[in-house]
Amino acid sequence: MNGLDKGLILIFVLSVMISLISLFRGILVGSQAQVEYLEAGENGSNESNAGSNKIVVDIEGAVVLPGVYTLPSNARIKDLLVMAGGFSERADRIFCEKNLNLAQLLKDGQKIYIPEITDTPTTPGYGEAKTSPKMVNVNTATMVELDTLWGVGPARAETIVKNRPYGSLEELVSKGGMTKQIFEKNIDMIGLF
Repeated sequence: MNGLDKGLILIFVLSVMISLISLFRGILVGSQAQVEYLEAGENGSNESNAGSNKIVVDIEGAVVLPGVYTLPSNARIKDLLVMAGGFSERADRIFCEKNLNLAQLLKDGQKIYIPEITDTPTTPGYGEAKTSPKMVNVNTATMVELDTLWGVGPARAETIVKNRPYGSLEELVSKGGMTKQIFEKNIDMIGLF
């Protein structure tokens, strides 16, 4: 064997070892979390947590051990993820990095959903924090409000403001404030009122 073959074999062996260590670490952490969860259940965690220093939180989706967990009242999302064995291989890690605050304090009765790569929501934020979409009046909106629209950044928002007033929504396209594609994506979010 030449040096290149030995190097490739060494890399392969190291990658297999790292994979196995990661797998067993996830299993061990998950097993420990299940034991803690079961012990908490035996100690009456099914009773009301009012007045106690424990909270009960549900985590579902792309985690190793989804379920309901009892944690200290000052627990954070990071602590819940550790108890649930961490992200599974199907988790959309990029979405979670952008939208999941691991330092957020948990609330009793809260549900956390970790999306899989195939079911990632197209809009950022937590489901419980979302409200009905706010209509943006293109004739009076601030640059910041215009910047919340899909495909509209600071430069496009400035163009929209410069071309005011608009007599109809279609003038956004004809006056060069939006492309037809951006206009179609935002049609339910914009208005003249």
